[in-house]
Amino acid sequence: MQINGSSGLQAHRLRAVFALSLQADWLFCVDHELQESVAIYRSLISLSLLLTLLTVVLSAYIRLADVGIGCASWPQCYAQLNPGTEQQGITVLTAEGRGMAHYGARVAHRYIASTLGLFIVAIFIVALRQGRSRATSVLVPAAIFGITVFLSLLGYYTPTRSNPLITMGNLLGGMALLGLLWWLLQRETERADIPPDALGLRPLAWVSLALVLVQIVLGGWSSANYASTSCPGLIRCEGEDFFSGDTADAFNPLRDITLDAQGQVLRPDSLAVLSLSHRAFALFTAGYLAWLVRKTRSQRLLRGSVAAVSFFSISQLLVGIGTVWFDVPLLLLTVHNSLAAGLLLSCVNLLHRLVPPAGSAPPG
Repeated sequence: MQINGSSGLQAHRLRAVFALSLQADWLFCVDHELQESVAIYRSLISLSLLLTLLTVVLSAYIRLADVGIGCASWPQCYAQLNPGTEQQGITVLTAEGRGMAHYGARVAHRYIASTLGLFIVAIFIVALRQGRSRATSVLVPAAIFGITVFLSLLGYYTPTRSNPLITMGNLLGGMALLGLLWWLLQRETERADIPPDALGLRPLAWVSLALVLVQIVLGGWSSANYASTSCPGLIRCEGEDFFSGDTADAFNPLRDITLDAQGQVLRPDSLAVLSLSHRAFALFTAGYLAWLVRKTRSQRLLRGSVAAVSFFSISQLLVGIGTVWFDVPLLLLTVHNSLAAGLLLSCVNLLHRLVPPAGSAPPG
């Protein structure tokens, strides 16, 4: 009886060890699959961020070149639209699209944007499959997916330069996509140490982000309404009545772009207010960011973020002045747009450093 009892006990122990071994193997497989899923998720976000940045820069270059920035007979050739080629977004990859100006940039933009769309669909699917094993709410990848669908529809059905709202939709949609991807990548890859007095600095970071967004809106609205030549000097504008009763119409989001018989955009003197507002607000934003940098420079945990904000703010201001000084060259104005994107990302990074995570970043 003792022998049988001992054998039964040994068999029970063997079964227990075997069960524990199976459970450990299962946990290892689950953990391994989770790490693979997280690695794929982060890679998709990183690649999407890079492709979005390329798309934003190419889009700015094409948009500015299309309206005559940097043309040979500047400024007479500026804001000269051809109604017959307004549907460029549909025809660029067709036979008749090969004759378009800047064809290489257009094709690159189309292929990069298409690849980006596929990556963002994958990000959204992976985010849904991960459930709650993420450091951010599913609302962030959902917003990224929604903006991508919006931009795709906007570019396909309304590829026109004679409607300022469409131009602004493309510009702000691209910037929003860029900022959200950067936020998502940071929240998913690292758990930043929060400074002791982050609670007091957080509202200041939100204000900096809001100011930069307003500055991007003002610059985009000025460009979308063809006001780039209204003020050829830093503080000198064309016309004598740009503070007339039509000033309010310059900020009207539903204002129409009127063309003459030759396709030239008719630009009232009141559009100069857009350029002046953009420049004045740029100085105000730069001043606020300089104050914020001075206030937070003693924070050891924020030094990298503060340095980035300082660099992009100063560079943006200097390039903006150079753009006006050198009669709005295409390359410099494209760099100006790119630095605006960099300033936006640096403000998002500063906010990331001051906002505690909702949850721990997944392993991997």
